[in-house]
Amino acid sequence: MAEIVLKDVCKVFEKNQYAVKDFSLHIRDGEFIVFVGPSGCGKSTTLRMIAGLEDISSGELWIDDELSNYTEPGQRDLSMVFQSYALYPQMSVYDNMAFSLSVRKVPKDEIRQRVTQAAEMLGITSLLDRRPAALSGGQKQRVAIGSAIMRKPRAFLMDEPLSNLDAKLRTHMRVELAELHHKLGTTFIYVTHDQVEAMTLADRIVVMKAGIVQQVAAPEELYNRPANLFVAGFIGSPAMNFMPGTVRKADGCAEFVTNAGQVFALTNRQADVLLPAYAGKAVTLGIRPEDLTARPARPGGHYASMSGRVTACEGLGHYAILHLLNGDGEFAARVEPADAAEPDTEKTLCLDMAAAHFFDGETGENILFQWRNDA
Repeated sequence: MAEIVLKDVCKVFEKNQYAVKDFSLHIRDGEFIVFVGPSGCGKSTTLRMIAGLEDISSGELWIDDELSNYTEPGQRDLSMVFQSYALYPQMSVYDNMAFSLSVRKVPKDEIRQRVTQAAEMLGITSLLDRRPAALSGGQKQRVAIGSAIMRKPRAFLMDEPLSNLDAKLRTHMRVELAELHHKLGTTFIYVTHDQVEAMTLADRIVVMKAGIVQQVAAPEELYNRPANLFVAGFIGSPAMNFMPGTVRKADGCAEFVTNAGQVFALTNRQADVLLPAYAGKAVTLGIRPEDLTARPARPGGHYASMSGRVTACEGLGHYAILHLLNGDGEFAARVEPADAAEPDTEKTLCLDMAAAHFFDGETGENILFQWRNDA
């Protein structure tokens, strides 16, 4: 197992273009870390620098107290699992899994024992005599993971390993990966663009944008206390709703006024933080769809009313997603099936102000929660 530390790591391509900039992270021994972000944000490049497949332009990479910037990939004792499976088509499943041990001259009896043990763990014992062409996508991915397990590496590096699978199989493989991490207790570093994978697998998530770390946090904290507008909008499905506006004091209370003129009374805590510092300044209110409901979810809570025209309604069985449009833009609300509405009808919803976020109109930072990268 491995403790991996990155200190101000940068990757610069030609013309001083940063793919990754000032990336700092302390990955604890046995932790499951997920890098997430949109395409081109630098998450795979960071993983490849850890693996030794990309040079580090500046900064330091430490693996178990050893400076590893210039250590050859084969000497880092890390196993990589790729999106493309990377199996030898002419070899059987057994030989694919045994290959890394065979080239290291491990005794055949030990190889057989370790292949059998890994195959049982992954549920592929019956596939050992087959070749990759005779396997499904999920089976190929299990074999690829089995091949990585064989070396008993200090850490597993996984780059979008489930992206080629269908939705049902991805869900099943997520569960298997979580179980595998629990059984092995090995450090996992996992790259994905799928926030559901990130939220369900990770001990901590690293959210990246344009090569820069936006926030590092446990899934629950990331969802409930996003550091900025980007994280708030990226994590969550449907995404958080946003309304630009300003804050003002009126008639002995504090109010948020949207650009279209909707007025929402602030809670005492929100007023204490936002006034007078943000009076008259650009502020964006953020509210998650589950906090925009047809009726108050908490008796005695602090609610505001918001109306709009229903543009679509997605019935999902145990709940429905209403899509509304008003002067401040488009919004999504998660409601009970009984509160679903037909398109082109007017709907008034309850906005839970106690659950609202407020973001600085210039910097995009969450005003009620300031995050520092102490990871």
